[in-house]
Amino acid sequence: MSTSDSNDTDRLEQYIHDKKGHLHSCESMIALANWLYTNEYFETNDRNVPTSDLKETPGNRLEYGVDTVLDHLEEINVVDEVSRVGGQFILHERTGQAFFDPDNREMLPLLDEEISRFLEDLHQQESQALESEDIGKDEPQSVADGGESEDADQDDTNGTEADNGVDSADVPTTFRAVAAASLDVKIPLEDALTDPTDHIERIVRFDDVVTAIIESDDVSRGRAYEPMGWRNAANKWVLTMTAKARKENESLS
Repeated sequence: MSTSDSNDTDRLEQYIHDKKGHLHSCESMIALANWLYTNEYFETNDRNVPTSDLKETPGNRLEYGVDTVLDHLEEINVVDEVSRVGGQFILHERTGQAFFDPDNREMLPLLDEEISRFLEDLHQQESQALESEDIGKDEPQSVADGGESEDADQDDTNGTEADNGVDSADVPTTFRAVAAASLDVKIPLEDALTDPTDHIERIVRFDDVVTAIIESDDVSRGRAYEPMGWRNAANKWVLTMTAKARKENESLS
């Protein structure tokens, strides 16, 4: 391995000075490049760091924003942005497991498990709702005991709908209705999630359904399951091989 004549000069820092020394953010560029080197985020060892981590760790010690510094370093081939599969992957949120290959069959048992948990929750909540209705029918409350007459309920309902201009029948409030409203299909919810032979279609449908349940103010989950679907990969960065060679005073040839 050949080296430069002097080991006292940091060739990477000198290179950044030569290319970007006219910018006020030059020292921040050097600091970030040195941090990447110290923590061994290299192209050669398959280690990379997300932009979010850079903003939290070295970023709070830089005088200039991490995004600006990275842009300048990328322009002079000191850092490189790592991308995978168009920047998207399938995430199983309950375990945090990511699948960058959409044809990876290892995700199928995880998908089946999540759908099973959701359907069990759906059926259990519907069963509990029916039991509550039966109890309510068996124990009517009289007006004298504090209940309200049917006429009063009708008047209040009509007044509310007139004031809001919204038909309450159009707003999904049951667990099944909220879930079904997220899908543009005319088949039972169970079939919509289990029938498609394309696992990606099932993933997208399940993701939409669970997201709708989580975001709803009217219903909530009764079991542990999480969304599973396409997510955007965070930008990740490495120090280039050329920058590493300069830092170690190695020959670039």
